[in-house]
Amino acid sequence: MMLRSCGKSLKDYPPKPRADTSLVPDIQNSLIHDELNYNRQSLAEEHVRLMSTMTSEQRKVYDTIMTRVNENKFGVFFRYGYGGTWKTFIWRAMSAALRSKGEIVLTVASSGIAALLIPGGRTTHSRFCIPLNVDEFSTCIIVPKSPLALLIQKAKLIIWDEAPMMHKHCFKAVDRTLKDILKSVDEKNKHILFSGKVVFDGDFRQIQPLIPKGTRTKVVHATINSSVLWNFCEVLTLSKNMRLLGGASSADVEQRRLFSKWVLGVGDGEIGDDNDDDLELDIPSDLLIPNSSYPLASIVESTYPQLLQNMNDIMYF
Repeated sequence: MMLRSCGKSLKDYPPKPRADTSLVPDIQNSLIHDELNYNRQSLAEEHVRLMSTMTSEQRKVYDTIMTRVNENKFGVFFRYGYGGTWKTFIWRAMSAALRSKGEIVLTVASSGIAALLIPGGRTTHSRFCIPLNVDEFSTCIIVPKSPLALLIQKAKLIIWDEAPMMHKHCFKAVDRTLKDILKSVDEKNKHILFSGKVVFDGDFRQIQPLIPKGTRTKVVHATINSSVLWNFCEVLTLSKNMRLLGGASSADVEQRRLFSKWVLGVGDGEIGDDNDDDLELDIPSDLLIPNSSYPLASIVESTYPQLLQNMNDIMYF
């Protein structure tokens, strides 16, 4: 199963013994089986619950994408929003809606931590077998008609979180591979970008592609919105910071709004002096921890006051 998840099998390693397929006449695609092995009733109930708490802004993004998916119309979307806009909330609702109907949704992320936050999430390198050393001519290591290729063919939607972290060549490699996989089953639409069923997500204020010893120009040139593929993406935007304002008392709303505005100002380059190499900015005093001879201990004490005294108290955490 582990080999199949990477588009491989024992036949790719000749010295290894293989099972006699004649003794197992009905071999199923375990990858497809795993993606269909969800509790549909539970997902349907979760979908209803999530939809009942959606804001109008989130619902607009959800409806735009799901309408296209349900009508089997091609589209490539980029959901743009900064941290705290509850993008994962929307992905959970979309995944639950489709999986509760027996559809396959592939949820991937550019980092392992982000992948853990999405139901059924995998890293993009793991799911699509993207080469570690990728260039403009790279393709993913997926054999046509392999179990992984068949899984991708049957996928109703692909959700790719934290997309801005990846080098633009990775997207081109995946697009090139998807076209190669799908041309055998859909000759008419083999030229459709990303098979017409991909939703990207991310915030350009956060981590960008890692370019060893790269200048700012090289980093910017490596991002997804510097790729020719970006011209075909429909951008959907979320702007309401649910994380900061959610659950706040009326006395805290204004303070949190100002903090959110300051963070966005830093990310947008509107605060501080930029000398093209470094950015110098003044951090508000209420966000600083006073100087200490033990900085790490001060950070821990500020975040978790009296941590050692409450180590065994579950409710404290």
